[in-house]
Amino acid sequence: MFRGGPLPSDWPADFAILTAYDPEGRAASRADNVAADAMLKAELLAAGFRLHRLTGGSADGVHLEPGWGVNVGLPGAVEFGRRYRQVAVFYVRAGALTLVDCEDGSSADLGRTFVLV
Repeated sequence: MFRGGPLPSDWPADFAILTAYDPEGRAASRADNVAADAMLKAELLAAGFRLHRLTGGSADGVHLEPGWGVNVGLPGAVEFGRRYRQVAVFYVRAGALTLVDCEDGSSADLGRTFVLV
């Protein structure tokens, strides 16, 4: 499930959802995760990408992780995921939600539509 304000009317049909939080709960503190998120945002903006704040999480809302909707192609999304030590990134293709492995680039259609709540 993803939370955030409505996407702009001219938002692209294909986009990535990128995060920088420690993906495996290693020793990162909240401050480390917030700093990594700020670094990701700065890097994306410096590269000229358009961003939209999205927060992904479990259906029950227990786990929430802020990230960025980004108008970046799939190869670029995977590269950002690798740089920020992510296991995978989400990619939306014409409304369909996919999960893309950052190690080998393989993707799995999650069988659901991207929806903001």
